[in-house]
Amino acid sequence: MISKLLSKPIGLVWLVSAPALLTAQVANKKVDGIVKNESGMVLSGVSVKVKDGTATAVTDRFGHYQINAAPTDILIFSYIGMQTSQVPVGNQALVNVTLTSAATQLEDVVVVGYGTMRRADVTSSISSVSAEAIKDLPVAGADQMLQGKVAGVSVSANGGQPGGGISVRVRGLTSINGNEPLYVIDGIIVPTGKSSIAQDKLGGMAGSTSQSGIAGINPNDIEKIDILKDASAQAIYGSRGANGVVLITTKRGKAGEGKVSYDMYYGESKVPTRLDLMNLSQFAQYNNQVLQEISKVTGNPYTPIGEYQRPEVLGEGTNWQDAIFQKGKMQNHQLSFSGGSEKTTYYLGLNYFKQDGTIINSGFDRLSLRFNLDHQIKSWLKVGISSSTARTNQKTTLTNGSDAIVNVAAFNSPAAPIFGLNGDFAPPVSIGGYAFGNPVNPVALAQLRQNTGDQFKAFGSVYGELIFTKFLTMRNEINYDVTNDNNMSFQPSLSSGGTTILAPSKIVEQRNPSYYWALRNYLNYNQSFGQHNINAQIGHEAQASYYDNILASRQNLALNIPSIAAGEQENQVIEGGKGDWAMESYFLRAGYAYDNRYSVNLSLRRDGSSNFGPDRKLGYFPAASVGWTVTNEKFAKNLKVLNYLKVRAGVGAVGSSNVGGASYATNIRLFATGPFGAGGVPDNVGNPALGWESVTTYNGGFDAGFLNGRLDVTFDIYKKITSDMLMATRLPKYTGIGTEWNDIKSPNVNAGRMTNTGFDIGISSTNINKNGFTWKTNLVLSHYKNRLDKLNSDQADLMRYTEYSNAVILTRTVPGGPIGRFYGFISDGLFTSEDDLHNHANQGQAIGSKGLWLGDVKYRDLDGNNVINDGDMTYIGDPNPNFTFGLTNSFKYKGFDLSVFLQGSQGNDILNYTKRSLETPVNVYWNQLQTSLTDRYSELFNTNGTVPRYNQWHQDNKRVSSRFVEDGSYLRIQNITLGYNLPTAWINRIKMQAARIYISGQNIYTFTKYSGYDPELGSYNNDALMQNIDLGNYPNPRTFTIGANITF
Repeated sequence: MISKLLSKPIGLVWLVSAPALLTAQVANKKVDGIVKNESGMVLSGVSVKVKDGTATAVTDRFGHYQINAAPTDILIFSYIGMQTSQVPVGNQALVNVTLTSAATQLEDVVVVGYGTMRRADVTSSISSVSAEAIKDLPVAGADQMLQGKVAGVSVSANGGQPGGGISVRVRGLTSINGNEPLYVIDGIIVPTGKSSIAQDKLGGMAGSTSQSGIAGINPNDIEKIDILKDASAQAIYGSRGANGVVLITTKRGKAGEGKVSYDMYYGESKVPTRLDLMNLSQFAQYNNQVLQEISKVTGNPYTPIGEYQRPEVLGEGTNWQDAIFQKGKMQNHQLSFSGGSEKTTYYLGLNYFKQDGTIINSGFDRLSLRFNLDHQIKSWLKVGISSSTARTNQKTTLTNGSDAIVNVAAFNSPAAPIFGLNGDFAPPVSIGGYAFGNPVNPVALAQLRQNTGDQFKAFGSVYGELIFTKFLTMRNEINYDVTNDNNMSFQPSLSSGGTTILAPSKIVEQRNPSYYWALRNYLNYNQSFGQHNINAQIGHEAQASYYDNILASRQNLALNIPSIAAGEQENQVIEGGKGDWAMESYFLRAGYAYDNRYSVNLSLRRDGSSNFGPDRKLGYFPAASVGWTVTNEKFAKNLKVLNYLKVRAGVGAVGSSNVGGASYATNIRLFATGPFGAGGVPDNVGNPALGWESVTTYNGGFDAGFLNGRLDVTFDIYKKITSDMLMATRLPKYTGIGTEWNDIKSPNVNAGRMTNTGFDIGISSTNINKNGFTWKTNLVLSHYKNRLDKLNSDQADLMRYTEYSNAVILTRTVPGGPIGRFYGFISDGLFTSEDDLHNHANQGQAIGSKGLWLGDVKYRDLDGNNVINDGDMTYIGDPNPNFTFGLTNSFKYKGFDLSVFLQGSQGNDILNYTKRSLETPVNVYWNQLQTSLTDRYSELFNTNGTVPRYNQWHQDNKRVSSRFVEDGSYLRIQNITLGYNLPTAWINRIKMQAARIYISGQNIYTFTKYSGYDPELGSYNNDALMQNIDLGNYPNPRTFTIGANITF
């Protein structure tokens, strides 16, 4: 019947026009309802329109709408970040709608360099994280929020210092130089140079005191984060995209009634673990045993210490760990206003964040303001502004090194009190002729030293967009960044009971202002016709940066006043420097898609940098990628299980100019006084041939969807090659350059090469979605393998050492292996017989009780020359993991939501350098781990011990060896959050749109074999060659919070 009707022209006309005729005969009626999200929160600003009609409406602040529609009409509900929903009206007068997240929708918009793109057209490796996925994490910085959320991106804290540095690696290590990604916030490149507290002049290692480069960015303002992981996506950023690009989109207003939101949480934190150190009773027992062992060696009579004759009655003594650790407190308050009309939208966010650290006298606070405005002046002109201003203050304590607070507390004797009888900080205590306790009281050290970093940061952009046609626009932007770092480190002099505890008084102050601007202009073309879609972009960018810093230090401050003016001029240090950097760039991007099946994207950028000489200024960075959506082919239309499959491949080149400004030239260091008066000396040796470091990435992968969108899988495999790596060369010693005789820096050259290979997997699934209950799972898994292929021809290796007295080799990197491997001796246990001593290779000590003896560490003779020396040193551990992973399970039922987030790493080693001193008994006044008592080898007390004997006569047992390398793998319950959305009927009575309360736990429990405080160590000062070395790091805290999200 139908075929006959369609065969006649008049029947075809009737069939096409009948629905319209019927619709015209049906009277419109008022339809209203409420629109909510999956969590039951009402949505304001949702667009409601009649399909193929003219009637429109927008939901108010209570999610309510009203529209005129006929029973035969279909209502379309659309909202940014949510899947569009179409609902037939029928006979309903009340149409309530629940919109679901568009996170897996192919029409989702992905932010790419200098623009956006439909996810369906993406052919490179880009991962996205929504604000919903990170909203309840109680952390100071946005970089911490990425941990375990993105395949191919590893994030680890360099310590638990509030506001402290974070190591972010996109697909492993790219270079021996900087490896942190480029952060772009609303199109604004944000410089993220390390901001370290000024401690170098006071001694101690300041590695993990560095402040996170984006600590001033308020995470509550973030709408979405996109990460460009391969060079085909990064190449549009040219020489600044080598380490990956993190694109942060902040919240903007939406047309509709204004919203007022208040978000807050309060939390408390603590250090979740303690080292098993000896208490006073155990320490007394240890000392009694050690004095008997010394007596046996020296032949002197054993004289027990009177106070220690009955260890069992002495109790705990001073617990120095409890003395320096405290209950940390955290609070966050966010007040935001957003809304607008069809022409003007706005967002204003104010935030205050404060965190007291879990080590005394440490903390971080931030006060920030964000304002975003977009205004359509004319149909052909749109303007806007994005601005952020923040003031941060960080109080830190020395970490990493011999005078790190954590180490000093661990070494201090439990016999030493914190305070003396007069209430002052106690000096070291002498008992039985022995000085018990480290010369510095760790509580005094933490309380009296002031180490602060203040930062003021203002950055933003102003844009104008000309709309020539619906297909062609031109955008002009001006970006700016003004940052002023003021750092101060102060140590007073202190005496107690006639004993000097700290001396002399010292102060170091730094002022580090920097300024950055960029001017960007580009044309955008995007048009679809038939089955074809073409997009293109061409642009120009100019950038410049300037800094001017000064450092001053003095000693012997009058009345211990923390001011440079109070110090003596004698031996003062005044240093400073200024410099600038500029770059001019042209970029081009073009994309073509046919029939939603085949896609190709091309890009090219040319950078010209002032960091290189006239003949090497220019760098060209091309990229190409293709995609094939297999399931849009006719042969794949009837697949039942596989609903979506897209195959991608790409190649691209990016670069790096990560050297000091104008280092191709010889720079001059000026001085005011010298042997012949004022003058200048070379600061470095220039290299006019210095050029770009280049990174080429090959990427292949696929995106797949199964079971009607219930299961999504993303897989990428890659190879990343870094060539012409920038590094300092070594000149012959007869030049005097780069030697102990002067501090003129050696020239930089393009010499090294490095290769990374790996894969990323992302799996998300909707396991259950019925009867108001949903259960979703998200898994990310990453693997990479790193290899240094070559160094400069005159350089055999790269070494890293401890930075305090008696520098010790920690890592060695040579071509053919991964970078940053631990380097030392292989321990073959302890000597347990005299035959073993005499038959073993010579370890440099005469055999005997004051030399090499039973209970000392036995090292393996690798070169077979019967002598243990540097030739027997080898690689004893690898800090690079085999896998990093994150697993999130989310549950929702009616108004409740529960999220459980796990993350960890597998296959990485840790060099526990702190254990080197805590489990190698060498004196009777430093505390030790309990194993130094229970498992110490002793001819008198324990011949089966596995910890070296007490040995005060030589340091052979303390050599860096495999004895201190531990398995650093871990699985951490990183976060559990339980929330409840209050019923709409309750909150509407007090003019609220939505209200949610929640409780959350962070760093809840860690499954690990590592014996230290925390297996998550990051890298020292973000140095790629100093990863996973425990030098007394600030432990990551366990935090519990309670919070609320309220919208009016």
